[in-house]
Amino acid sequence: MLTSDQMLSPAERAAFEENGFHVLRGALTPEELENYRDAMTTLFLTPADHPYADRLFSNDLPPEQRDPRNPRALWNGFDLPLFDDRFYDLIFHPKIALTMDALIGPDINFYETCFVTKTPHFTGTYRDWHQDSAYFDPQTNDRNCAVVIYLDDMDKDSGATGVVPGSHKNGTLPHVTPAEDFSSRHLEVADKRQYDDKSVTFRFQAGDALFFLARTLHRAGGNKTDTSRTGLIYNYTRKDTLDLGPKNRSIANGIPVVRNRRLYLPGR
Repeated sequence: MLTSDQMLSPAERAAFEENGFHVLRGALTPEELENYRDAMTTLFLTPADHPYADRLFSNDLPPEQRDPRNPRALWNGFDLPLFDDRFYDLIFHPKIALTMDALIGPDINFYETCFVTKTPHFTGTYRDWHQDSAYFDPQTNDRNCAVVIYLDDMDKDSGATGVVPGSHKNGTLPHVTPAEDFSSRHLEVADKRQYDDKSVTFRFQAGDALFFLARTLHRAGGNKTDTSRTGLIYNYTRKDTLDLGPKNRSIANGIPVVRNRRLYLPGR
C-alpha cells in the first residue's frame, strides 16, 4: 500500500521548507484529468439561480470575450463538493494527499476546496500577490498548505501560478483591497510590485500540481489566450492546525485524510 514515506526525497522535503513550495509532475492520470475536466464543464453551466450560486464568482468580461464553455465567465468558486461528488473524491487522491502529508504532516485533515479559472484576457493583476494566511490566521501553527491541480496546460502567459520563494518565512504580511478597476476585489499584499522580480513561474502540463504553504506569496498568472485555464485548489492542514477564531468552516473542513502515513478510508 502506498504511504507518504514514499512520496518525497529528503532533498525535496528540505527544499519545501526553504522555498515554501513543491512541484509534482503528473499528479493526475489522463483518465483522471478528463474526469475532473468533465466535472468542471458541468460546474461552468451552473445557473445564476442555483441554491449554491453564491459560492461562485464571475468577472465582468464582455460577452464577446467569453469562452463559450464558460458562458458566465466564472473565475472562482468554493465548496466544490456541493456541485459534484467527484470533487469530494479528489480530497483522497493518493498521490496528492500522501504528498501533502509528507510535506506538512504527519497526519493531515482537509480544510477547503475552490477553483480559479483564468478566463480569456485574465490580467496578472486580477488576482495579484497575496498569502492565503491573510484569510486563515491566526492558527495554532503554520502547517496549512494548498495544492493547485492544473486541468489545463499553463505557462507565464496563460495563467500559471507565480510564487515568491522563501516568502513564507516573513509571517502574514499586511494586505489591502486592490486598487484596479478590473480586479477580483480579494485581498492582496501591500506594496505588491516589489515581488514581481522575486517570483518564479513554471510551465505546467495538465495533470501537474503545485503545493505551497499558506504564507507563501503567490498570484494567478495572466491569460493571454482565448480559452479558459482552470486549476483546482485544495487546502489541507496538519491534524493539530486549528483555527483560533471564527474562521473557515467550509464543506468537509476538518475531516481526516491521512493517518499513520496512509489514506484514512474507514471501512476499506
